[in-house]
Amino acid sequence: MKNKFASKILCVSLLCLAMFGCSSTAVNVSVNTNTANTNANSSTASSAGAATPETAKPETLVAELYKQHDAKKSPFFQTKDRALVDKYFVKSTADLIWKDANDSKGEVGALDGDPLYNAQDMEIKNFKTGQGVVKGDKADVPVTFENFGKKNNLTYMLVKSGADWRIEDIKYDDGSSLVKILKDGSTDNSKPGSDGNFEGKYRIGETFCTVKPVKMAFEVKWEKGTGTEMFFSEGEANDKFIFASQPETGKANVFSFDDENYNTGTFFRADGKEFPIKRVK
Repeated sequence: MKNKFASKILCVSLLCLAMFGCSSTAVNVSVNTNTANTNANSSTASSAGAATPETAKPETLVAELYKQHDAKKSPFFQTKDRALVDKYFVKSTADLIWKDANDSKGEVGALDGDPLYNAQDMEIKNFKTGQGVVKGDKADVPVTFENFGKKNNLTYMLVKSGADWRIEDIKYDDGSSLVKILKDGSTDNSKPGSDGNFEGKYRIGETFCTVKPVKMAFEVKWEKGTGTEMFFSEGEANDKFIFASQPETGKANVFSFDDENYNTGTFFRADGKEFPIKRVK
C-alpha cells in the first residue's frame, strides 16, 4: 500500500516538473523574440536618424526669389529689412542693392526698372526657371520668359555659402548685369540735365522714355514696346515749352515743360490722359 502511494506521488511530481519546464521555455522564447524585434526597430530608427537632408539646389533659390518678388515681398526697393536682401544675395551685391535703395530716397535710383525682368513695363508669359549648372561652389541658373512678345534670357550667377546658395550677379541678354548697373549708378554723380536741351531719360507717369535729338526733331523711344516716335518743337505757349508729335491722323502726343531746363512738366497723351514728366538722367 505504501509503495503504491509513493509511486503515485512520484508520478505527480514528475508531471509537475515537466509542465513547469515547458512553461519556462515558452516564456524564454517570447522574451527573446521581443528583444530581437526591439533591437531591429532600434537599428532602423538609428539608421533613419543618421540621414542628412539634401543640399538645396541653386534654381530653388532663384524660383523662390521670383515667387516673393511677384508677391510684393521683394528684397529690392525697400529699406526696412536688410536681412531680406542678404537672404538671396552675396554680401557685396547685397551692399549695392541696399545702398541704392537708401540713397534714392523713394526716387528713381540706379535701378530704374524691375531687375528680375530687366524692364519698366511687364507683360510676362512663358516664364521658366531652368536647371542650374553647378561647377564646384559656383552655379549658373537660366531664366527665360517673354515680355510683350519679346523673348528674354537671363543668367543667374550663384556661389555656395556653406550649405546654401547666394546670387552674385544677374546677366541680362543686352550685355549688362545687375552689379554693373548698380556700380555705374553709384559712381554717376551727374544730376538731371539743366542745360536747356530736350534729351536724356524721362519718367512719364509709371513708364519711361529716352529722348535723342535728330536733326530738327526729337526721337522718343518708349520703354514699353519697341517703337519710336518723333516730336517737334512748337515753341512757347502759356509759359510752357511744347514738343508735339505729328501723327498722320488723330490727335498728337504732347510734352509740356515748365521751363527751358526741360526737367519737369506734363505729358498730354492723345487719348486725353495726363501724366507728370520728370527727367531722371
